[in-house]
Amino acid sequence: MSELPHSITLRIPFSDASLADIAKQSLEVDPVLSGDKVQLTVAVDGRYLVATCNGDTLRMVRVSINGFMDSLILVTRTLEAFA
Repeated sequence: MSELPHSITLRIPFSDASLADIAKQSLEVDPVLSGDKVQLTVAVDGRYLVATCNGDTLRMVRVSINGFMDSLILVTRTLEAFA
């Protein structure tokens, strides 16, 4: 993959590392569309979920992060209800 010039990194705090890891595993199952134009990686750093999005254009990064945030909201609400 060629270098993608635009990037954003989000650090989302969770109450503990195990919940951050559950969120990571839940979010990893949805691959990013347009994989040659945008790349989204999700990792856990302590109790933080770290999402980094690299894209060919700012628009691609914005659209990918918006989709990621929609999924993250669903995951966190589910964790809130059942964890």
